[in-house]
Amino acid sequence: MIMPGRSVASAVLLLALLHGLLLRPPQLPVARAEIDDDDGEEIKEGSSIHFDVTPPVVPDGAEARREHFRALHAKDMFRHVRIASMRNGSGGGRHLLGSSKLPELMSDPNMFVELPMRSALNIAHVGMYLVSVRFGTPALPFNLVLDTANDLTWISCRLRRRKGKHYGRASPAAAGQTMSVGEGGEPVKQEKKKWYRPALSSSWRRIRCSQSLCEKLSYTTCPDALNTVSCSYRQKVQDGTLTIGIYGMEKATVALSDGKMAKLPGLVLGCSLKEAGGSVDAHDGVLGLGNGIISFGVNAASRFGGRFSFCLLSTNSGRDASSYLTFGPNPAVMGPETMETRIVYNTDVTTGMGFHVDAVTVDGKPLDIPPEVFDDRIKDAGVILDTGTSLTGLVPPAYDAVTAALDSYLAHLPRVTDIAGFEFCYNWTFTGNGVDPANNVTVPRFALELEGGAVLEVDAKSVVMPEVVPGVACLAFRKLTQGGPSIIGNVLMQEHIWEFEHKLELMRFRKDKCANHHIKGVSAANVHHIAPTPIPSPRFVN
Repeated sequence: MIMPGRSVASAVLLLALLHGLLLRPPQLPVARAEIDDDDGEEIKEGSSIHFDVTPPVVPDGAEARREHFRALHAKDMFRHVRIASMRNGSGGGRHLLGSSKLPELMSDPNMFVELPMRSALNIAHVGMYLVSVRFGTPALPFNLVLDTANDLTWISCRLRRRKGKHYGRASPAAAGQTMSVGEGGEPVKQEKKKWYRPALSSSWRRIRCSQSLCEKLSYTTCPDALNTVSCSYRQKVQDGTLTIGIYGMEKATVALSDGKMAKLPGLVLGCSLKEAGGSVDAHDGVLGLGNGIISFGVNAASRFGGRFSFCLLSTNSGRDASSYLTFGPNPAVMGPETMETRIVYNTDVTTGMGFHVDAVTVDGKPLDIPPEVFDDRIKDAGVILDTGTSLTGLVPPAYDAVTAALDSYLAHLPRVTDIAGFEFCYNWTFTGNGVDPANNVTVPRFALELEGGAVLEVDAKSVVMPEVVPGVACLAFRKLTQGGPSIIGNVLMQEHIWEFEHKLELMRFRKDKCANHHIKGVSAANVHHIAPTPIPSPRFVN
């Protein structure tokens, strides 16, 4: 790639700014969080709400692990095809144009909410972090995939009520057989899962094609704006997932730190009537935290200070471990070695967000990577953060430099070449701390130097994946042969707390084991703030 000249770059930037100003999409209505009992009591300053997040779990047996990582590679590969199709404008839906305006913040900026997260790593649920969210009235819990590169939130759905069920009556989440089919149209293994039933939720409001709101939504398939049928959508996600359904407005119920329950109204929810793909049976849907006006992340954060954060447990944490997804100011973000850098909103993958990489270092030495690889103004360049992808995917110039540098520290180990999805694997029992004197191995320090002086330095197990099969460790990177941008996956993001503050276009992160990140009272004195440089006009909300 060739770096454009200064005059060309300036002209491109000017056109982009004019494009955003002239073609800014309208905003969705934003409603204030409500106390569940609706007694008019104000939510106390500094409150929080919690969503569980659980990490992936790797199977134990040798053959099961081999199949697991083969499935992980396939998931990441198909997901990148989906991202590439979005970049090329064929992502299965209408993508919104640039906007520099945030939804107005509607509630106390000192308030924050937390959602518990889990990580599920098995063959069906490969490398995905799950968030437990309660939707509807009465509120029922659903396990949704945490996805920072997707703006659509959807839940597997049935439109008709079952006989004998009273409308709106509180009851356990209904379970039923899935409606999924494979990529070739063949049925996949059916498993019990939860269904969202709009007819049993008194807070569900169906959106129709004739409503102006429908025109603002992505992926719509309405025949015309005058039609009174449901506002329908179709999203093709080529990691094996297709969702077809209808849009509605719904409420999510969250637990505040003072023990009260609060409702978040006015959320756009996809009622998915059909899903295709081998992984849809392993979860109830997707929680979209990406960039876009229908994003749960955008709309929930807009009511709690304009920011959200999460902490990703290690993929080896076990099935019972969990951390939290937090909306609002999270005091645990502010601690020793907290870093801050500017959020970069990718112009090719409009639902994606990332950062600008100044340099990649191995053992403190910068690698010879062309700077245009990380310039998001250039097609197929830049970096996005994607919790739905496991391995970090790099475009060839970056991948070749990174793997060559890391391999130079491991080249004396016997190579293993039959592990699907991995190019650099070694016959080595790696415990995860990166130091093995018996085999003369020390995994070098790996870091990304970011704009403003922030440095993302990751643990050895995020660079070399231990025990891909028993006795074999592999470099945790994948070459993107179909173009960029490069993708930072959840393996590299694990055991860090991440915060995104869209209002200021800032991202913060620091190392954390994710066991106590929601505890209050951590000082902000040691935060490394980004250097005060001019910030370009916002590119938030595609």
